[in-house]
Amino acid sequence: MTVRAQRTLTLDTELGFVLRFTLLALASVALPWLVTPFVPDQGPTSWLVPGVVAGLIVVTYRWRPVEALLLLAVFILFYDTLAIQVGGSLTHTDELAVPLLVLISFARVARRWRDWVSWPRDVALVIAFVLGILSSLVAGVPAPIWLKGMVLVAKPIAFFYAVLWTGFRDWEIRGAMRVTLAIAFAVMALGFIELINPMGFQAFFELPFFRQPRTELPVVKSVLIHPALFGWFTTFVAIFAFAQYVVTRRLRWLFIGFFFALGPFLSARRRAILSLLGALVVGFSENLRRVRDRGQIARTWVPVAIGSLALFIMFLPGLTSLYAQMMYRYFNIATESLAPGETPIPIADPENPRARFALYQGSVKAALDYLPLGAGFGRYGSWVSRENYSPLYDKYGMSDIRGLSREKPMFITDTFWPQILGEMGVGGLVTYATFIGWMGVMLWREADRRDDGEFRRVFRFAAGMVFAQTIIESFASSMFHSPPRVYLVFLVIGAVGSMAWRIRAAEARDGPAEAAPATEPTAIGSG
Repeated sequence: MTVRAQRTLTLDTELGFVLRFTLLALASVALPWLVTPFVPDQGPTSWLVPGVVAGLIVVTYRWRPVEALLLLAVFILFYDTLAIQVGGSLTHTDELAVPLLVLISFARVARRWRDWVSWPRDVALVIAFVLGILSSLVAGVPAPIWLKGMVLVAKPIAFFYAVLWTGFRDWEIRGAMRVTLAIAFAVMALGFIELINPMGFQAFFELPFFRQPRTELPVVKSVLIHPALFGWFTTFVAIFAFAQYVVTRRLRWLFIGFFFALGPFLSARRRAILSLLGALVVGFSENLRRVRDRGQIARTWVPVAIGSLALFIMFLPGLTSLYAQMMYRYFNIATESLAPGETPIPIADPENPRARFALYQGSVKAALDYLPLGAGFGRYGSWVSRENYSPLYDKYGMSDIRGLSREKPMFITDTFWPQILGEMGVGGLVTYATFIGWMGVMLWREADRRDDGEFRRVFRFAAGMVFAQTIIESFASSMFHSPPRVYLVFLVIGAVGSMAWRIRAAEARDGPAEAAPATEPTAIGSG
């Protein structure tokens, strides 16, 4: 073995991954801090700041692809907070990096396209975008608007394919999980400090002041830009901890899971709490399907049920009032838990169920008015329709609704599926849902694979639960377009898909008995 090969193998370790990622993360923070003072924050030159970070990510991808993908996902998770510290804007980092990542990753697997192509997934996706383009042209949407709207829909999907076309080794996935867990511990610890002194904490980090208690529940966001993001991220990490516990039966992961399960309650976000519950239900169903020993099922899940019940009891007063407000706001039903004189709809509450209802109703009207296509990219429920205020909101009487008005349109992006229906029509909705459904089917199928070690079973089990969390979140947020969240989600799901097609390709080539083992070392950056 050559000296270079020996050096490469010593670097191919979980510890090596953590150390390299730490250095890369520090560099991604230092570069904007160094460049920003010399770059105007207006005009085309403002793209130079996110450009240097995107360049770092792309260069790293050529050398260490998994670390680069995680770096992009984590950087986007904190880029709003970082922008406050260094000044300027970092919001175009992913728009600059993702196209190059896709080109590089595709070049590595292009000659093996028959292995990775999945006809239901890829054909459905192509049809969805064709319908979206046709709807834009037929509806007469100006080209700058529909092109920008299409790019924003395509960007996270492009990232998914970059992940799918990247090779993953066990030590890389373990290193990525350790890094994410360490970041999550830091976020939770800072969240508890914020809980003690919200104003002092937010002033220290120069974060926008955000203290909007929901009944008896506090609202914590830690160093993230919004409580909804804090609730989602802690739920995401809790799911992985519970998956570790279920597969390995190690109690420390049960305690870690409940530690992070505090996050959705501290954020006081209903969808985060419901998505955690939904993920656990899906995990239980999957475990029940695979494990025949009912005694083992009981020993594994009874502690989860007891701990979950304890969490609900701990936060019961706040949850009861939160439920009462939800019933009043969604269904105009007053419950006894509303005290005399209590305001059922807090004026400072950033969520507006009426806006979400209106978005769902309006999407149906748009789909009917523009049959058989939709209203076109950038015309409904999307960020582009918010920045270039769509005439559909006036047409359907939505511009008078709080959060959907021309002056304050901040709730326009509070849903996902209405955007797809309104902009791409019924056909676009069906084909896009087919693309997402393929992910669920793939994860369900891969959960049965038990021939490549305990660790990969943990990862696949967690991915299925994360998928359930994502689907639940998508009904009340722009989940599949939300840059911080969708990148981590697609990184996990894409990694499972990548491992799956490589295993199938090896089995097709060599037969099941000769397939490459899960821990087979491969060349750095291999496809």
